[in-house]
Amino acid sequence: MKPLAVPSSVIGLGTMIFHPDTRDRDHALLDAFTDAGGTYVDTAEVYGAVEEHGYSEMVIGDWLAADPRRRDRIILATKGLIPGYCAPIHPGGASIGPDQIHRAIDGSLARLKSEHVDLWMFHRDDPSLAVGPLVDALDEEVRSGRIRAWGASNWTTARLQEAIDYADREGRARPVASSPHFSLAKAAEPYWPDTVITTDEDRRWFERSEMPLVAWSSLGRGFLAHGKKGDESDADMVRVFHSPENFRRKARLSEFAQARQITIFEAALGWVTGQSFPVVALCGAQTVQEVDNCARAGDLQLSAPERDWLDLRTDTRPF
Repeated sequence: MKPLAVPSSVIGLGTMIFHPDTRDRDHALLDAFTDAGGTYVDTAEVYGAVEEHGYSEMVIGDWLAADPRRRDRIILATKGLIPGYCAPIHPGGASIGPDQIHRAIDGSLARLKSEHVDLWMFHRDDPSLAVGPLVDALDEEVRSGRIRAWGASNWTTARLQEAIDYADREGRARPVASSPHFSLAKAAEPYWPDTVITTDEDRRWFERSEMPLVAWSSLGRGFLAHGKKGDESDADMVRVFHSPENFRRKARLSEFAQARQITIFEAALGWVTGQSFPVVALCGAQTVQEVDNCARAGDLQLSAPERDWLDLRTDTRPF
């Protein structure tokens, strides 16, 4: 892996909502995030993928082009390839293989107006495929300088370990980051098909491997901030996050936030980033104020007893 230009912030800016119609707002969010010291910017080829355009990447590319000094101040991370999806960008539907990897990176670099991305991730996995050719293709991209490193979103830890073992055995670039769902709110089932939920066993694997975890839906798709008993207006939130245990976690989170004089939003992100292994919590802010809240959460330090109490692992109140 080639060295990154800057260290990663523990809070990452998620850009799923970015679109040319909201370009001014989106550029203001990027400005606020970097002004607050944020460095990790997360996007994907499918975000806003309409008429053969990944609009999120294009909006970020315009922001970078407006001031070339910005490029070396951020870690630019993008994702590509969802089997059977993303037909606007990959006519016929994307599949996963060496040729598709190279073409996906071609497209992202063009839309981002950048000669390289710092981290390219598979957006999904096809576990029926051998991992070796995929690792070989990404090793070529690392050696060429078009990507600084690679990782995987929604790969199981077993699949990641298989890739690490192959890379180490063959002298290839190994994966350096993983992006599953990880939140204080525990998901009863995947929010989207073929996505990965972080289990307790996975957490032990991340502790052993010390691989950074880039957490998506770190607020439980809004459950920890807005979920209410009896409110079934969001069927997916109910399906995935409405459980007695999660409402207990939310109640404890509110008590903790009040004691610390912070928002629930900050406390929930602080729980994610305060693990015993490296974590970047993605924050899909829609306003500059939300960006500021995210930045404050990055400075929050939670003790192990506080994390355990919030997660219902102990009933001993630690504050």
